[in-house]
Amino acid sequence: MSSTSDAPLPSGGSSVAPAARGAATHTDPVATDVPSGDARWRGQGLMVLLVLLLVLQRFVVPLGSTPIPLVLPVAYVGVALLLVAGRLVIDRLRLELFVIALGLCTAATVLAAMRGATPLSVTSLGMLCAVYLAWVLRAAPGHGDALVHVGRCFVRAMLVLAGIGVAQLTLQFSGLWQYQDYIGEFVPPNFIAGTYNTNVPLVFGSAIHKANAFVFLEPSYLSQFAALAAIVAVVLRAPAWQIVLLLCGVFSAVSGTGILLLLAGGLLVLFRASHLVRPRHIVALGALTVGVLLSPVAPLLLSRVDEPGQVGSSGYLRFVQPYQEVAQGLQDAPLRYLLGAGTGSVERLLASGGRGEELGQAVVYTIVPKLLFEYGLIAGGVFVLFILVAVLERGAWRIVPGSLVVMTFLLSGALLQPNTSFLVWILAVVWAGQRPAPGRSGAGLRDAVRRRPPAGLAGGSEPGAVDQLHGRT
Repeated sequence: MSSTSDAPLPSGGSSVAPAARGAATHTDPVATDVPSGDARWRGQGLMVLLVLLLVLQRFVVPLGSTPIPLVLPVAYVGVALLLVAGRLVIDRLRLELFVIALGLCTAATVLAAMRGATPLSVTSLGMLCAVYLAWVLRAAPGHGDALVHVGRCFVRAMLVLAGIGVAQLTLQFSGLWQYQDYIGEFVPPNFIAGTYNTNVPLVFGSAIHKANAFVFLEPSYLSQFAALAAIVAVVLRAPAWQIVLLLCGVFSAVSGTGILLLLAGGLLVLFRASHLVRPRHIVALGALTVGVLLSPVAPLLLSRVDEPGQVGSSGYLRFVQPYQEVAQGLQDAPLRYLLGAGTGSVERLLASGGRGEELGQAVVYTIVPKLLFEYGLIAGGVFVLFILVAVLERGAWRIVPGSLVVMTFLLSGALLQPNTSFLVWILAVVWAGQRPAPGRSGAGLRDAVRRRPPAGLAGGSEPGAVDQLHGRT
């Protein structure tokens, strides 16, 4: 399944344009682009929500033993307002997939509790529902142009945060500033997420810390989000200086995950939209690479190249060990292949299996191993399918949905992290089937959003016309 497939897939929730508007008499997937409501909407509500997700991700609402990330209620307030305003509609295909997936996960959880495999964790199952419920919604037809404005908002917000990250690291190396976590100093501890490595020294015992722009849960999140913004900036044909600053933000976090995301996005650009690459991008990237190699962080970054092969290293705990441990955990009790071990059980069961009490806390269980181990191959597999369909089905962006899949499935361990989940929703999931209104122009519009042929061109158009509409020049 590809995020840049030329032919849009029909959705159960798609609407059909009336024949009076020139649509074909049969069901036409292009009809989802017929304008509806206020075509002047530029996604202002989504932009505000996007910025809040970035700056509030460290804060929690202290409720008992399980604090709720503040971005979760904030996001649903925004979603409710957009629904009332008519900006969002329900996508029937996604709704059906979500109901089936959640029903199967619930059944697996109940059965696991009944057989005494693990206590019934209503909180964990409730979080799974809350984090992904908004994914059944998409933008109302006719608002494709808002996608570009939202993408530019993300780039600009990350330019500010990347600049702060670069300043953090530069000032520390120059001796002009000593690292301080201002949010941690002034906000009560019970209102801040405490299960993340927010303040990370460059090496053990060092007074210099990796950049996190103060607001990110971990330096790796700054690295990934800045890398994603750089990919969006390339797709939108942003000025080269913006891309350079975002890349500097990636390196300021001294984290390999952002670099991996850049590599994945770069490959997608080369193979799917190579016309987006300009000579200035190559020159800027070459100069930046030389600068990074000459900087004090170069030895640290280069030393992490072979981490996936080093037992106990960060790369091994993220990319190798979770799959090994889940495979072993499923083999230890074959019934788990069918029913799973129960929601929230990855950390508890794998840590108590004779492989070290701290194992479950150290290993980064990403989406696929966590879903398959906790809910079984059937329920977990259907939920994985729901996520992939929501991100990639009739994707409006070039490159961006595929990059988001790499980030969420491999890099961030983001199954129950609402800050990442809603970022994916805002940048990809919500825009299924959208395209800019005919006649609109502007930097980035033509290549950022996939254009589909109008109904009149379907089935026999002037040679090259469809390719031109798809931005393949």
